[in-house]
Amino acid sequence: MEDDSAKLQALLADPARAAELVAGLVADPGALRSFVAAVADQAERFEQLGREHADLEMLHDATLEHANEIEEELALKIDEVESLVRDLEVRNGFIRGIFGRYLSDDVVTTLLESPEALRLGGERRKVTILFTDLRGFSAISERLDAENVVKLLNIYLGSMAQVIDRYGGSINEFIGDAILTVFGAPLVYEDAAERAVACALSMQLEMAQVNVECAAAGLPQLEMGIGVHTGEVIVGNIGSKRRTKYGLVGRNVNLASRVETYTVGGQVLISEATAAELGELLETRGRFKVKPKGLKSAITIFDVLAVNGRYDVRLPENHDELEALPNSVPVRLMVVDGKDVGGVEEVGWLDALSETSALLRTELPLEPLVNLKLDFAAEISGDDVYAKVLGLAPDAEGRRRIRFTPMAEGLYESLRRVSATAAS
Repeated sequence: MEDDSAKLQALLADPARAAELVAGLVADPGALRSFVAAVADQAERFEQLGREHADLEMLHDATLEHANEIEEELALKIDEVESLVRDLEVRNGFIRGIFGRYLSDDVVTTLLESPEALRLGGERRKVTILFTDLRGFSAISERLDAENVVKLLNIYLGSMAQVIDRYGGSINEFIGDAILTVFGAPLVYEDAAERAVACALSMQLEMAQVNVECAAAGLPQLEMGIGVHTGEVIVGNIGSKRRTKYGLVGRNVNLASRVETYTVGGQVLISEATAAELGELLETRGRFKVKPKGLKSAITIFDVLAVNGRYDVRLPENHDELEALPNSVPVRLMVVDGKDVGGVEEVGWLDALSETSALLRTELPLEPLVNLKLDFAAEISGDDVYAKVLGLAPDAEGRRRIRFTPMAEGLYESLRRVSATAAS
């Protein structure tokens, strides 16, 4: 068979020898039959190769067509992915724009990277709560038109929000002129209490710049009190699928608010639970026992002067010297319980005065930190005046030092003028 194949290859390679080869094969019938079989075998092989070639061409065409389809589908998928990325960037930008007004960048980033954090539900967590309130803002807002009230709040809240963001706090809510801020949720900080107290002190320092801006805008000066408390609360997403709020609930939220009610302008008061968290880092002006409404027993609160260590924030020393008035100025006073004025109206006299405080003489037994509403003669002040009892004066029984919250505009000058006139 190999010889016949060679003859066939020779015939194909040199057609001129065809006659000679054919003559030889004709002369030998056996060789002819063998040659013819070889030719048939080669023809079958050629046919098989032809079929394989045709199959390969079909496979190539099909593969090429499928590759084109894959390329088209891939291009569509790439377009879809790019569209989703653009939508995600728009969504994240929207979320940052909205939540960034209330939360620090770290908190917003955590919410964006952890979608499960947005699910409804809560957990118990130890946090530190900071609560602020402007002293006498209700009386201030009554004297201003709506536009100026909003302008005043925007100056104040804008500045405070920047300070809170700097210390990693999360503004949970603006409640009128009050701010409820939490440290330790959603993000957990080991030094949450330290951050909160340092933030509170920095906020009080920032009030000087707030009042510069208020003065430039022709708006009244502001004073703020801050209370801080540490304890376990329930934090999480509260509400429904249509309206959700990241909030915190529990008695310790209320206690933080109660601590704040004992403050005067420029003061930071903290609970003993918060003080214990700071330990030796804390410097205070003093401490005192209070029994907030709703509590069965009294608690100790601390008047903070400074936080040392990592944050190192200090309030300036307050040297508020009282000056004796030439003649005592009469005043009608009533005790304020929460937001309500109640009880019997009593008479008192102001014997000494500073730009923020006064020495009050009255027969009414007044405990420290009690809030008072003071009514003066029309020529002194036509507005409601409020003050807080700081304690008994050291020089005489029955006289108490009070702190205006805040000093009404023009009141200091009016009191001195009336006193001087009465003495002459």
